[in-house]
Amino acid sequence: MIDKHKCCCFSGHRSAHFDMDDSYLGDIMRDVLKSAITDAISAGFTTFYSGMAMGFDIIAAEMVMGIKHDTTAEISLISIVPFAGQEKKWSKKWRSRHDNILRMADSIVVLNSGYIRGSYHERNRYLVDSSARLIGLLGHKEGGTKHTFDYAEKLGVEIINLWADIEARDPLRLDSGRAKLAPTSR
Repeated sequence: MIDKHKCCCFSGHRSAHFDMDDSYLGDIMRDVLKSAITDAISAGFTTFYSGMAMGFDIIAAEMVMGIKHDTTAEISLISIVPFAGQEKKWSKKWRSRHDNILRMADSIVVLNSGYIRGSYHERNRYLVDSSARLIGLLGHKEGGTKHTFDYAEKLGVEIINLWADIEARDPLRLDSGRAKLAPTSR
């Protein structure tokens, strides 16, 4: 049985444009995210849950796997997939990243055999219900990420929103990147 008090989940914007890997802003986001994950590890968190959504979730899962590979940290990644085949309509690049994480994950939970109304909501609640800390990226006051943050707050889950840390490092670039960070419909 996994101790919820040692579990951390991720939630953030899932925009198809949120491919910040090759940008200055992406470098800042990855630095802040890595710091938040290593802080969580130092605080005793050993299990990390990724909702496996395109964008922040995938990037966070890759970061956990990189830290696990590069250090002696005894951590695990559990991939929470809302439904089988969620990645089928994604670009080849994002499908590849998704599949790589599933191959490396310590465990995979698939909540539904196919898409059903509420699949993403169910996944988000599962993440929060299983965790004592949420590390996320919330810059907008609507959408699935906002609902996930609100649910975590309602349950008393500790919330680490990286948006302010990123904005503090370079507010002008973040303002110019807001359109790219805005969530798109699924």
